[in-house]
Amino acid sequence: MFRRPGNAIIRVAVFPVLLLFWQHVFGTEIPLLGPAICAVFLCTSHKPPPLMMVILMAVVLFITAWFQASLSNLLLDNPIVYYCMLFVVFYWCMLRCRINPQDLLATLLVVSTAMIAVFSRQKGIDVTQVPLALMENIFIAGFVAYLAYFLVPGGDPIAPTPTPQPSEPKHTEVWHIVVKASVILLVLISSIALNLVQSTIVTITVALILKDPDPISAHSYGIRRFLATLAGFLFALPVLMMSVLQTNLIGNMGIVLTCSLLMGVHAMNKNASYSTIQLLYSGFVVLVYYGITQNAGSAFIEDGKRLFSIMGAVMLGIFVLILLQPRSTTVTTAKTKKARRVT
Repeated sequence: MFRRPGNAIIRVAVFPVLLLFWQHVFGTEIPLLGPAICAVFLCTSHKPPPLMMVILMAVVLFITAWFQASLSNLLLDNPIVYYCMLFVVFYWCMLRCRINPQDLLATLLVVSTAMIAVFSRQKGIDVTQVPLALMENIFIAGFVAYLAYFLVPGGDPIAPTPTPQPSEPKHTEVWHIVVKASVILLVLISSIALNLVQSTIVTITVALILKDPDPISAHSYGIRRFLATLAGFLFALPVLMMSVLQTNLIGNMGIVLTCSLLMGVHAMNKNASYSTIQLLYSGFVVLVYYGITQNAGSAFIEDGKRLFSIMGAVMLGIFVLILLQPRSTTVTTAKTKKARRVT
């Protein structure tokens, strides 16, 4: 295809959706993961994702998921010991994120831990085949992303070049890490006990908000996560409406591609960042999945549950950040009074 200015937005808007429909027609062990990861790869930067990054993500996710699956099967009859081990895992992840908030190993370990725990403890699924399925989906997502850059090369950048923002880590004490790991574990246990449909996404959202030692960056991520989910929900409404009319697969695909392109154009006009567009499209494919796999009423209910679940997770994460926020004003006032007394 000729190099055109709009090729970049075409890549992001079209290929994750095509992968979603391909997996919907031919089937997959873990739906949604491949299209969501493909959207992440296409929104990392203006260039194709490094091959080493794709391989590293696949290998790391396989190893972490295999470790979690082995741990779950080993402690199947000892839930207390199992959740204590999960606390250690979450603590170690938060400890690594204190040094590097973008730590790949810690992020993937949190994701695999939440997925395996929900699959085994809530849904009663045999998790022995999950690690291999995760690795296969990442390789498929990487292949589709490279295919997109080959078939639709070039194009104007969909977002400004990301620049590192000044960070001011404040949540660096050991007790901060303990509180964060405890909150993540309690959210996971509670969502499993309540049999919430969105247990995995709620746990992962809370964990991703709390992992950053800079509360300002964590708060900003939480707000962007909710707004991106809300925008994706609004652009997915036509797809949900088409399910009322019982449109065939080709008609659904046409509507989804149109909405996906319009959503990308809207994001570019708003000067959204790469990370925001990642959240936008990774959430959009999930919302569309419910629209093409369920009837109208169920699709609205499931998408509404996801929206409110993420809103609740964001509110909980921000509330914990507020509790952990050091009271600098109080400390400064106390030091001032003490200095006056000495004088």
